[in-house]
Amino acid sequence: MARTAALVGAPVLLIGALTWPLLFTNSVFYIDWITHLWFVWQQSLAIRADHVPSFFINYSHSVFDPVYAFYGGTIYTIAGLLSLVLGNAPVAAYVLTYLMAFAAAYGGWYWIGRMTGLGRWQAQVPGAVFITSAFYLQILYASGDWPAFVGVSTLPLVIASALSLMRAERVRMLPAIALVASSIVFFGSHNVTILWGTTTTLLTALAIVIVVPQARQRITRAGVIRVAGLAVPGLLVNAWYLLPTVAYASRTWLGSGEGKGQAYWDGLIREHMPIVSVGHLFTLSQAESFPGAANSSAALPVLAIAWVLLSIPIVLRIGSNGTWLKILLVVSVMATLIGVVMTHAGLLLSLPAPYTKLQYSVRLESFVLLGVAGAVLAVLVLAQGSTGRTRLWTWTLAPVLAVSVVVASERAADFPPAPPGVSRALQMRAYQRLQNAYADADLPVLDRTRSLRELTIAPAAVHDDRVSGVVYLRPGQLVASNIGGGPELVHVAGARIVGIDPGFNDVLEIDPAAGSESGGERITVSTADGFPILAGRLLTIAAAIILVGELAAIAARDVRARRV
Repeated sequence: MARTAALVGAPVLLIGALTWPLLFTNSVFYIDWITHLWFVWQQSLAIRADHVPSFFINYSHSVFDPVYAFYGGTIYTIAGLLSLVLGNAPVAAYVLTYLMAFAAAYGGWYWIGRMTGLGRWQAQVPGAVFITSAFYLQILYASGDWPAFVGVSTLPLVIASALSLMRAERVRMLPAIALVASSIVFFGSHNVTILWGTTTTLLTALAIVIVVPQARQRITRAGVIRVAGLAVPGLLVNAWYLLPTVAYASRTWLGSGEGKGQAYWDGLIREHMPIVSVGHLFTLSQAESFPGAANSSAALPVLAIAWVLLSIPIVLRIGSNGTWLKILLVVSVMATLIGVVMTHAGLLLSLPAPYTKLQYSVRLESFVLLGVAGAVLAVLVLAQGSTGRTRLWTWTLAPVLAVSVVVASERAADFPPAPPGVSRALQMRAYQRLQNAYADADLPVLDRTRSLRELTIAPAAVHDDRVSGVVYLRPGQLVASNIGGGPELVHVAGARIVGIDPGFNDVLEIDPAAGSESGGERITVSTADGFPILAGRLLTIAAAIILVGELAAIAARDVRARRV
């Protein structure tokens, strides 16, 4: 019992040391941190009112603002539901999702370590290296990029549960639930993380299959089918927003590069390349890496990297486990390649366009961190079956981990609490989103909208993503509205969207051919019914039904097995 308590207590204490400002202060750390909290709150309000998630945010500046159609729709829905379960507590739900992300990252690496034969203490090392990395904490505190943090944290659990099911003789309930849940969360998180995470994971797996004959022997057709049968429906649960994202994102103001096309994204990458300079990446310094971002750091886990490099000649001398030597080589090469691409704008910008819409190339560092943790794991596995002297070398990781934990804890402590009397709930309610980044970029910007009549829809009037009312305007008249979505997502009956104003809300033209209603024209605004929207919803429902059926079948089989 004492050993179990220590094994459980170690990660709890570590995560507590890294998250105490998150748990015990009212600091919002960075503007994006409060922005994502506000998005969670708004989705919880939509679910509470209409019992289903929405594409849109309706607030004082804009209605039908299609945030969730293009950005993390599913994880905002999950966090919104959690908020309702906790009694309309969006702040508590938001903080809890961060803790769950830490647990997924640490637990995923621990699970992988145990499957490779590491002991209970050694299996905790890769996860500790990963979550104490400066850039991992940077995403949480200095950037406040909640969707990216959730996506990156969930990926180790996706890999671990997939490996478990692929290695097993039959599908077991807990790994199946872990794969389903982690797949839904990962593919419902952050677009850049989904694209790059899926690509780098598949390329690494393919390289291992090609280079390591023993890996090919362990991967069976039945195992691949088991994983695909759960992971693919988990992906498709997110189709309700991913299909509209794929179909329409390039037409939005943000997706089109503020109307400037690919040159906008290329310019951002080149502008922010100093963040990934050698001096910022290979350092133990706490100096700012992001201009103007307090306590920011892009530093790699240089001590862990140095330990892996020093370990390579030692494990090469052993030469007794060719399988893990090759895995170490593949993982190290992949991490190095990602690092090279991350630090060279020319290489990065030569990739297909979707891969270059990063804004900051430093976002690729998350996948370098995954490679570093994987390399540490491979060295530990190699040393485990070696002589006493080589196994003794692994104890040199203890000071490396100690320094990493101390430095990471100090970084967390650098973020001061909010002033007395200021709560996160108050800051959340006071937050205002001032610009609709997902307006249709194909629509002309009409600058002379101040002279137009205004059509202002009260947010409280929108129910079930629909609002209707009579306006007393003449046919053909232009009117400035507070509707934020483009015609691909928003259908307006009685008028048509002909442009956007400087604040990126829609300018309408009252239908000149429509009849009138006692001198007024009925305007109805609702969700559009284009093919990506309808097909996405149908795929989500079908995928959810399939997953429920699969898990029910596994549970029924287990019950029958116990009775026998």
